[in-house]
Amino acid sequence: MSSSKINLNEPPKFLSILGSKGFNYDKSKGIAEMKFLIGDDLTHSNGTIVQGGFITAMLDASMAHLLILKGESKINPLSLNVNVAFLAPGKPGEFVASSKIDRLGKSVAFTSATLHQGDLLIATASATNKLIQLK
Repeated sequence: MSSSKINLNEPPKFLSILGSKGFNYDKSKGIAEMKFLIGDDLTHSNGTIVQGGFITAMLDASMAHLLILKGESKINPLSLNVNVAFLAPGKPGEFVASSKIDRLGKSVAFTSATLHQGDLLIATASATNKLIQLK
């Protein structure tokens, strides 16, 4: 594994494809929030519904960011599993993914997240992550 910290100011390219508009981290509450602006390119059904894999990616990115921030960029969280419940169709536009840590161990973390579009809850997720310590 790389000897450097993860730099969230230089995000991976997939986040720009997802329309990431950055993140907020409330250290006192232990919550991370990411905003996304999804266009027609990531939809099906004649541009009316955001594809479920992109919904999952937004939730997963939010949970991973939270673990990176909590670990002060010294850990790389690798998803072991992500469970998603799709509650409503997401339409092109702005989304907000909010995540929290449910349990944090030395090498494994359990997180959960919600994805909203305005006041509408689109999906929820839970994940298990292997925590790789960066040197």
